[in-house]
Amino acid sequence: MAHGLSSGWFQWGDERFEFQDAPTYAEKNWGGSFPQKWFWIQCNSFDDHPDLTLTAGGGTRELPILPGSPEEDVAMIGVHCDGQFYEFVPWAGEVDWVVSPWGTWVMHGMNKDFEVFLEGTAAPDDGVVLRAPTIKNGLVPFCKDTFSGRIRLRLVNRRSSQTVIDAESGTGGLEVGGGPWWDTWAAKAAMKEPLRSLVRLPIDVSKAVDFVPEGLRPFVAPPGL
Repeated sequence: MAHGLSSGWFQWGDERFEFQDAPTYAEKNWGGSFPQKWFWIQCNSFDDHPDLTLTAGGGTRELPILPGSPEEDVAMIGVHCDGQFYEFVPWAGEVDWVVSPWGTWVMHGMNKDFEVFLEGTAAPDDGVVLRAPTIKNGLVPFCKDTFSGRIRLRLVNRRSSQTVIDAESGTGGLEVGGGPWWDTWAAKAAMKEPLRSLVRLPIDVSKAVDFVPEGLRPFVAPPGL
């Protein structure tokens, strides 16, 4: 859910916090663990843009279905605004990034019609270490997040060179996780074949798994499916 509105309350110690129509984001993470290394950017509370939401991230993942379990760096950027969805993914365009161990997130994406530029920043003393799922050690402190990051998003129409969106926020979600994060991570998404072609096919994965012999399903079905 990229952008919703929630009402309710939560309790912290002896204090109760109530909220009404608060901007809300929720996601489903597939798989048995988070990637080896990753970063994440999210915001649905941009200044003067109540219908704008951003979800972006990238990571190093294993490909267990291919011989030797190779790794690849992948990333995506999704922008919802005024009923339109702008998607930037490695199988239908380009995505690259420069992300520091903490403090700076820069992403760029391009498809045949649009180009997007993202920049996120966080103070050195900002952020909280959180737990994340790992294959070997279960749920352990494995990432660092802030929800008071500065984010700027700029979307440009490649045909007309006109700026479609130029927005900023001081309440963005920024995260780095896994590792090692010895230095700034600069990379370009490179999705390997045959997955690059397979993801373009109109396949319902949950129904496709039904055709796999029951004894083999645990080896091919994504955890949580």
